[in-house]
Amino acid sequence: MKTSTYLHLRYPLGILLLLALALASSSCCDDRGRDGRPGRAYLALEWDLDMPDYLDAGTPDIPATFEWGRSYRAFPGLYVLYYEGHYWNGSGNVNYAWEMDYEIWEAAGEPGGYNFDGEDGPDTWFTLWLSPTGPYLDEFLSKKSAGTSYRVLENTGDRVVIMAEGKSHLMRATFRKVEPRGHGH
Repeated sequence: MKTSTYLHLRYPLGILLLLALALASSSCCDDRGRDGRPGRAYLALEWDLDMPDYLDAGTPDIPATFEWGRSYRAFPGLYVLYYEGHYWNGSGNVNYAWEMDYEIWEAAGEPGGYNFDGEDGPDTWFTLWLSPTGPYLDEFLSKKSAGTSYRVLENTGDRVVIMAEGKSHLMRATFRKVEPRGHGH
């Protein structure tokens, strides 16, 4: 009787060991490469004509005390920026305030394939220009933005829609003239 019990236990155990060995060897020989990581997005803020008295970048990625022109790591999302101030227009002080909707995303990496890894997504840099008169475009701005071209899609005076295009990225921002909230005074 001991022999028959031994034989009944031996065969299922052998089958389980063979199955475990087959699973282990199949997982170690996968030739599929890894997918590329998403690129990183960076955001900088610049001002023109007059520095705003108050700014809320709408994202914790830009610290409360920041450096103008410095690029900060930004994370994907839809944000609302607000700024206000006053400037001399030649005949008197003028108060201004603008809100801007903007979206940040990371460029996706390429998928991996058999025997190769996917390329990582490119990093992207955006610069948001803040002015008492709203956003503007000129030759200086296009050259300073390192490969990014800006164009105006709509300009009604109170609402301006701009598009920023680069080799690997695209950003659309909508500026709206609003009433000052009184933060800067």
